[in-house]
Amino acid sequence: MKIMKIFFCLLSLVFCVSGCSADEDREDLIKTEKPYQQDIAVHEHRLTVEGLEEEFNLFFMADTHISLCDDRDSDIMEKAVSRYEMFRSKEGIGSEESFRDMIGYVTESNPDLLILGGDILDSAMWKSIDYVTESLQKLEFPWIYEMGNHDFEYGLEYFSPKCYSEYLPRLHEITDTYEGWQKIEYDEFIVFAVDDHNNQISEEALLAFQEIYDLGKAVILISHVPLEPQTADDLWQKSNEVWGASANGNSRVLLGEHSCVPNEVTAEFIELVTAAESPVLLVLSGHVHFYHEGKLTDKIQQIVTGAGFNRELVKITLVPEIME
Repeated sequence: MKIMKIFFCLLSLVFCVSGCSADEDREDLIKTEKPYQQDIAVHEHRLTVEGLEEEFNLFFMADTHISLCDDRDSDIMEKAVSRYEMFRSKEGIGSEESFRDMIGYVTESNPDLLILGGDILDSAMWKSIDYVTESLQKLEFPWIYEMGNHDFEYGLEYFSPKCYSEYLPRLHEITDTYEGWQKIEYDEFIVFAVDDHNNQISEEALLAFQEIYDLGKAVILISHVPLEPQTADDLWQKSNEVWGASANGNSRVLLGEHSCVPNEVTAEFIELVTAAESPVLLVLSGHVHFYHEGKLTDKIQQIVTGAGFNRELVKITLVPEIME
């Protein structure tokens, strides 16, 4: 990956005074001192995986909504400044600082995998992209970057043809979701990230999921938008309380029959995920900006991470099955 160059101008100073932080020393993007760890909320879980021979640690974060802007995107500077203030932490910390600190925490933990689950960027602005790209390029462990519904929006462009043709390509150094899915395969399990940023998935993603379905390996599914539970889990009710229901009473932030209604392809995907014989053990999601642990089905756990801009992380430790 080639590191993008960052150009400075007088507008950068204006932007910093308005609220968006100045460029920092590139060597300070990942901090390793311990004090910042005290105000990062890490939700820890353990999950048994059949056939696993040793523990595997992964971290999951989403929704930092980094909103840094410079003269290369000066036409949306006003929006960027407003969004920057919107996504400060409860303690008033800027989203890029929270991202830096969480990356530092994860780095110190020496994980086997980091999963970035969408909306790490609030918009496809060059300064934000540069910041995240340079941070991730320093990592010495594997990571995967899934697309959210904000990562490549731009100004008033939202899922428009221009978004796909002009702004999505800006992210080519940190994500590879042009086919709508990504996969990392290990000996005993598979991490499958499906791109559902527009509340639907692509035919390519469905076909790729069908191919791994019968491999006999456990699957950890990454979906930016949480799936509507098919149990008595209260995620649906909680999402309506926080975000308000749509005009027809559906959830506006989940994906399912009583939420953002899936099209034919997406419905087939959900049916496969939730089937009795499904290899999916765990679904990791973000999007709703609050933490939730529950059951998608009686067999499948779904964990929704709290907002990254509020310095929340999920740590999953996969553990071998104990044989009696």
